[in-house]
Amino acid sequence: MDIKKRDLLIAGAALGAGLAATSAKAQERAVNSGTQPSSVDRSYKPRRLNKVIELWEDNQPAYYTGPGIGPGVDPYEQGKKMSKTWADAICYDMEHNPLDFTSLQAFMKGLADGGPTASGHRIPCVFVSTPIIGLSAEYMWANSWVFSQLLDTGIMGIHICHARDPKAIEVAAQACVRFPFKYPGVPALQYEGLRGSPQVYAPRIWGVEMGKYLHVADTWPLNPRGEMIFGVKIEDTHCDANVNQTLAVKGMSMAEWGPGDHAYSLYGLEAFPEDGRDMGELAARPEMKAVRQKVLDLCKTNGLRFLNAARADDNSVDSVVQQIKDGAMILESNEDAAIKGREYTKRKMPV
Repeated sequence: MDIKKRDLLIAGAALGAGLAATSAKAQERAVNSGTQPSSVDRSYKPRRLNKVIELWEDNQPAYYTGPGIGPGVDPYEQGKKMSKTWADAICYDMEHNPLDFTSLQAFMKGLADGGPTASGHRIPCVFVSTPIIGLSAEYMWANSWVFSQLLDTGIMGIHICHARDPKAIEVAAQACVRFPFKYPGVPALQYEGLRGSPQVYAPRIWGVEMGKYLHVADTWPLNPRGEMIFGVKIEDTHCDANVNQTLAVKGMSMAEWGPGDHAYSLYGLEAFPEDGRDMGELAARPEMKAVRQKVLDLCKTNGLRFLNAARADDNSVDSVVQQIKDGAMILESNEDAAIKGREYTKRKMPV
């Protein structure tokens, strides 16, 4: 879920209440207020490297924010700061920000040097929304090198925008982000993994030996021991046409419905008048609600975790409590919404 897109929708068409202020607040409170759910287990010990997967295995939602990277921000120092974030995960947006491997590498080093998290994990889960979209299989093969570059920085996940072609997602999920190994108990897929040797930097970020990294740097839940996540965005009418096949592709972890780009695709410029007049909550329109429900239902059918925005306001279209009731398991939010959601689900993992 791209925060900038959601901010634009709300500013231009009142999609949800007050996200622009929420985004600013998230920047101000990017570290951690220290607020714990009343159910927290203060003797908690991590079972996994990836805290998002650990939460999912406990049937708990995970909450994410952005990295706070931008012009004039030192990525290493920002990584150290974000190592103590209230969020369980960080979505590092490269869809609408520079494809800068050096900055990402420095950010990951800062996370590792500043850690561990309050939950005892070495780093928060970091996943990247890439500028490589799900356009076609040929396009995905041609851009496959980008995924190796990203994963070698030590991130723990990939999120593909505009998942239009199931064949493109199959190439990405099964070849681009995986090693060529035959993992014990993991079903063979159509494509062999493309990631190669040597692996030096990523294991250091994860805090494991290279051999250990090779055994666990695989996609969950396809590989139950895997510590990586893979997601897609069903965010335009082209994606909608193939959504049944796309969300059935083996090797994925999560999916979202992309309300920002869906509004662009469904309604065009008329939904974003130049004079800024209020067009109402686009997310409440029948077409948008149908898209969201379709993706949510298919996530449940295919064992994927559904991604949606979440807000603390019970009257918001993105109310965190309602999102949890609906089955959302990874939530773009600010700390206030995360505090409320964690209390509602009686979370034990410290924040």
